[in-house]
Amino acid sequence: MANISLFLPGMLVFAIVLITIFVTIKLTLFTQKISQLRSVNLAPEAEESPIEVGKPYRLVKAREGWLLANPNDFYLGRAILEYGEFVEFESQFLLGLLSIRSGRVIEVGANSGLHTVSLAKALARERREIVAFEPQPFVFQNLCANLALNGLTNAIAYPWACGAKTETVYFSRIDYDSQNNSGGISMAPEAHPGDVAVPCVRLDDVVGTAPVSLLKIDVEGYELLTLQGAIETITRSRPLMYVENDRVEKSQALIEWLWSQNYRLFWHLPPLFNPDNFFKNAVNIYGPVMSFNMLCLPGELKHHAYELQEITSATYHPLSQQSR
Repeated sequence: MANISLFLPGMLVFAIVLITIFVTIKLTLFTQKISQLRSVNLAPEAEESPIEVGKPYRLVKAREGWLLANPNDFYLGRAILEYGEFVEFESQFLLGLLSIRSGRVIEVGANSGLHTVSLAKALARERREIVAFEPQPFVFQNLCANLALNGLTNAIAYPWACGAKTETVYFSRIDYDSQNNSGGISMAPEAHPGDVAVPCVRLDDVVGTAPVSLLKIDVEGYELLTLQGAIETITRSRPLMYVENDRVEKSQALIEWLWSQNYRLFWHLPPLFNPDNFFKNAVNIYGPVMSFNMLCLPGELKHHAYELQEITSATYHPLSQQSR
């Protein structure tokens, strides 16, 4: 009996050793298999293929990183799916403005964040912030998703419109599951049946007193009202401004107001299509369409305006059939 009692512990130890070796081999093989699967999933060609997620969205590995895109949005979502970028000439131009002055960037009318992401990434390297506003609830969710997908902790997003006073504004309800242009939605102070109501704030009441280096505004005809609600920020920080001006009937008042604040204005008209786009897609679905913007420089800033055409007439607009 004594010999058996000595033999049993030895057998137990031997069995434990065998089991440990077996488990180690299995874990090693499993780990190698997972690594192989990951290498396949992260291949560049796989990253460029849109991933079907919750309808209507698709997840795309674009120029600036992972982006959630709505393929029904012809100008923004489709651009990401077709080209992996959106108005890249405008994006690069904006990035070039960041080094002129220090401070945070304010973007009013951020939509799904296609410019916000690239600006935030560049600003993060200098520990600077961007504050973005997008009033369409559905599109605001898309904006937040894109900021989160890219880990942009230096970006602050608000679901509000911006105007000359605190109030409620309205926009026409659109079907985001059908072809649309979410970037062309205008706000209005009066409600119509079926409209969506959203809060409108003054930029001066939100952004605080921190220095602002660049103010980008793309709000479909609400540009002047947005500027009027930011007069304290403009007076205090004298930021560079990049302001959309594609409403001919509102252009003169917008230009004259900016002149009254001692700003020099320059046309910047980037085409939507970039032949050297991220996906190397040679098919131009946008034709000759371009974006109509103004670079606004403080009159006291001695800076070359990139060979742009200076605005010297408030009654001229590139979209006019005839200068007034």
